[in-house]
Amino acid sequence: MKITRYKQSLYQDWKDGEIFQQEYREMKVDYERQAARLSDLLARLTAERKQLSNGVDQQHAALIVFAKYQNIEKLTCEILIELVDHIKIYENGNISVHFKFADEFCRISEYIEINTIDTAEAG
Repeated sequence: MKITRYKQSLYQDWKDGEIFQQEYREMKVDYERQAARLSDLLARLTAERKQLSNGVDQQHAALIVFAKYQNIEKLTCEILIELVDHIKIYENGNISVHFKFADEFCRISEYIEINTIDTAEAG
């Protein structure tokens, strides 16, 4: 990791008298913070990738609901209750709809896209 190398060269700069001890301490703390943030990000991305690579189960709740309503011709109260978490209507007339399965839908779409690309490249 580049940050580790920077931290090591920072120590050498301090020992060689190129920077003061206070500068060394401040920069070291900053590099440690950056390293921690990057480690956290890497862990989250690794977990997300693992979740995507595990695939999408046909019994996934979001898939079941989306399949159930894939060819609707009119919006009913039942459909709203199953698909929509909440609706916000703003003073200026704008409306925002928050779906119950928005995150799952994004993950499923990503999984399909990744596997479609992988399959096309393999074939």
